[in-house]
Amino acid sequence: MEAPAVAVNAADPAPAARSGVWRVGWLTPWRCRILFVALLGYGFFSHLSYVRDPNCPLDLSGDEAHYWDWSRNLDLSYYSKGPLVAYFIRASCAIFGDTMWAVRLPALVLGVGTSIVTYALTLRLFRSDRVALGAVLLNHIVPMFVAGSLLMTIDPPFFFCWALATYLLAGILFNEQEGGGRWAWPVIGAVVGVGFLAKYAMFLWLPTAMLVLWIDGRRGRRELSRRGGWGSAVFVALLFTIPVIVWNARHGWVSLMHVGKQTGTAGGSGLGGAPARVIEFLAGQAAVVGPALVVLMVAAALYARKRRRSDADDPEARRASFLLWVALPFFTLATLVNLRAKAQLNWPAPAYFTLMILVAWYLATRLRSPETWRPWRPWFYPAVAFGLLMMPVAHNFELVYPLIHWVERTITRPWFHKSLSIRQLDPTVKLRGWEELGRHVGMEARNVGNDAFVLCDDYQTCSEMAFYVPGQPKSYYFGSYLRDKTKRHSQYDLWPDRSLDPKQNPTLLGRNAIYVGYLKPELSEAFERVEELPPLDIERRGVKIRTFRVSRCYNFKGISRPEAKKY
Repeated sequence: MEAPAVAVNAADPAPAARSGVWRVGWLTPWRCRILFVALLGYGFFSHLSYVRDPNCPLDLSGDEAHYWDWSRNLDLSYYSKGPLVAYFIRASCAIFGDTMWAVRLPALVLGVGTSIVTYALTLRLFRSDRVALGAVLLNHIVPMFVAGSLLMTIDPPFFFCWALATYLLAGILFNEQEGGGRWAWPVIGAVVGVGFLAKYAMFLWLPTAMLVLWIDGRRGRRELSRRGGWGSAVFVALLFTIPVIVWNARHGWVSLMHVGKQTGTAGGSGLGGAPARVIEFLAGQAAVVGPALVVLMVAAALYARKRRRSDADDPEARRASFLLWVALPFFTLATLVNLRAKAQLNWPAPAYFTLMILVAWYLATRLRSPETWRPWRPWFYPAVAFGLLMMPVAHNFELVYPLIHWVERTITRPWFHKSLSIRQLDPTVKLRGWEELGRHVGMEARNVGNDAFVLCDDYQTCSEMAFYVPGQPKSYYFGSYLRDKTKRHSQYDLWPDRSLDPKQNPTLLGRNAIYVGYLKPELSEAFERVEELPPLDIERRGVKIRTFRVSRCYNFKGISRPEAKKY
């Protein structure tokens, strides 16, 4: 990476080389681009080989399986999300079949697209292929991004759309000809609208962009005031909400109530545990990004703010400020959610898109002399080392199972009343054992005969069984039929052919079932007889990591859902 000026590709790299900091003179623009293409190719095909491997250690996540089941019933929208993820998965599976790697293929493609946008945005802002290559390399060593490039959830399309909209906004704001690039506004609207169909949070990009334009100064504020610019983006983006609105109007606005529950705007956990939730959330961010990289992000943000304040006309500082303010509002909002509810660790991911570019630029400025680079070496090298060490672990956490098992057996912790298990320490444990469970459930279903169906107490387990039971049959969700501590509703509660109420779906009456989950009183009421089977233990490397409960159920009599709803 080099220290960028307004036109660094044309700048003489010799000062950095002469200083003895890093000798990067051989990294010409074309060589950077060749390395970039090679990196993308290697990353894509290695990940494709990984997910196509029959021994891939990670089964579909519950969300991936749930979205795949959506894709078998294409609609205008769905219970908790827009329809984009289902259409992506169906397009891939229609070509390659309903296999695990086909479900995940769109995530790999979108990951390549996001890397291209990262390189292009960095090059547009700082005119340095070295900084652009550095930004992409930094992204490839962040555990969160490694996982995000493998799992086909709503995040890959959402992240790509956030990145592309930001790139287009930079094209307007930093166009050499004032007023140039205004054609991009309706395109931005379309990109934001498509992102909304993946994740509703995409609409938060619009007020973020307004804030960025206002903070930018005269140029940005003129863009805000122009007719047909900003307004056209909002208008086009709103057009993409029509299918979601139409679908929700037909289904009692369930998505609105679900999102309100998830974000704490409707109900929530209250402020009592807010400090603990915020601390846990921030500690989690340090874990998934890397502590040293977090320090570099904070330093880059402070430096960008300082340079902008000291010289408002500095073009490089203006571009760095743009990157900072695209990230800061979204990250702050994701953190504040913890005041009312527990935010997921992946929620602030879009903020890291521009923050990683900011770090690459900041490191380039430090490389201008040994004096500025020396204090940051103890942070940069650990950040790289952490990322490189975590990459194989992110692909297969089983590598550290023997170490965890040894610690559990040999080290006592009297100050901690409960031993930490692999299930607590392995973030990928919920992606293991589903294929084995599916085979087991399929075998038991054949044993009980009578056209047995699959029933689960959890909607994600229900989706996993729909995918992994041989023949990929329809599965049925039992959790929302429980009277006490009713589990949340899901898309299964909206499909008439998945109803357990005989008034809506009499086809299940008299049939046997295989039930996955803990026994509930309602289960005995819904069937003539229930027989619990021995637990199915899932082991990896000699360590038991999961246990599934499976039961045989005979002669289904039907059950009605209680009135109380839990979104």
